[in-house]
Amino acid sequence: MTRWLIAALATTALSAPALADGFRDEYTAAPTGPVSIAEIAIGEELAGEAAELGEREITRLTGMLHDDIARELAGMSWLAGEGAMGGTTLFVTLEDADPNRPTFAQMRGNPSLDYRSHSVGGAEISAELRDASGNVLATYHYEWTSNDIRFAAHAGTWTDATRVFDRFARQLGDSLAEHAETGM
Repeated sequence: MTRWLIAALATTALSAPALADGFRDEYTAAPTGPVSIAEIAIGEELAGEAAELGEREITRLTGMLHDDIARELAGMSWLAGEGAMGGTTLFVTLEDADPNRPTFAQMRGNPSLDYRSHSVGGAEISAELRDASGNVLATYHYEWTSNDIRFAAHAGTWTDATRVFDRFARQLGDSLAEHAETGM
């Protein structure tokens, strides 16, 4: 029993950093609102997987990420009006996303895949908050990967990725509120 417990603790300790829930922010100046959201960009890693995952899926992911961020900013009255660019702008990049289930494009490309197949999923996001002159006010980074495949058995295609989007949006909102309140 003791050996098993030691092995379990060691495995957990060694794997935790790779699976850690990590939102990082760094400010060079106090944020000011309202904030516009630029078109969500795709990082190199995800762009390299776009053909395999399907362009439709990439468009769907960027739309969901944009909507989560917009919902959070609107809830704290920090979202600039529709089409209002020129003030403080958030530039977001979806660096990578891993589905819990195969996408239609993946199943088309590999007949051995089935929608019942499942895997751990997750995503990685980075962002910059810039003022009207293009100066970087803050940088943000968040990534998370599920650590238990058992949860994926009941997940949709992008369950873990959308969990990352929601967490990023909420932590971004908390970070903006905290740094605006303290003046940095």
